[in-house]
Amino acid sequence: MHFLVLSDAHADTKYIEKLDDEFKKADAVIFAGDFTNYDEPEKAMPVLKLLEEKSPALYSVLGNCDKPSFLEELEKRDISVQGTMVFRDGLAFAGSGGASKFTGVTPNERTEEELQSDFDMVAEHSAEYEEYPFDESDGEDAAAKAETAEAENAGAKQTADASLEWNSLIVISHNPPKDTKVDMISNGMHVGSALYREFLETYQPLLSVSGHVHEAVGIDTVGKTTVINPGALMEGRYAVVDVQKQNGTWKVTNAVLKQLS
Repeated sequence: MHFLVLSDAHADTKYIEKLDDEFKKADAVIFAGDFTNYDEPEKAMPVLKLLEEKSPALYSVLGNCDKPSFLEELEKRDISVQGTMVFRDGLAFAGSGGASKFTGVTPNERTEEELQSDFDMVAEHSAEYEEYPFDESDGEDAAAKAETAEAENAGAKQTADASLEWNSLIVISHNPPKDTKVDMISNGMHVGSALYREFLETYQPLLSVSGHVHEAVGIDTVGKTTVINPGALMEGRYAVVDVQKQNGTWKVTNAVLKQLS
């Protein structure tokens, strides 16, 4: 699958309009939050509508500048992965919204424990080793349904493997993991979440997408997990990522950071 990876639009739609070719090539779009600025909540909806209009499929969470109540709009449109899980084509998607408490000015600052609680369903599904109770496969053909069922049962395979690694999982968190290239601010400090890093180390998902720290554009790894911060869309930054199943194992086969002029 070919993903267009975006984050941190901050009420700016001009670069979305310039990405038509990338939207056309993508199988799905990942947006890691901050539709708008903290003092302009009314500008979140135009960004959301434009992304929804142009995306073949959209998976998203909120940022710290988005009002928590805006999550209802994402859920109404069935594009939210925040605090839940979505299965498609053999892959599982889960997400966490908002960011760590810092300034107290932005509306969606949360404790690390609150942020990590958005991934409780991943932990529960891995621990219970049972089929995920919601059917996401309506309207899919038989092959797609089989792939979806395989992803839904990925947690069950952990029992035999005596491992919690979840190779088919893609996680989207506005807040980045600590001590990586994607959480370092300009003075060299790492400001990401220690709990989120522990989560990645435990479950070893295929891909972790984050945003929030505009200057920490980059690609890194935590164990087997590819970690990427595409940069702020409001600055014309984005990324593309390709994932492919090879010999029964999902791999990130391509990850490129890009910038519009």
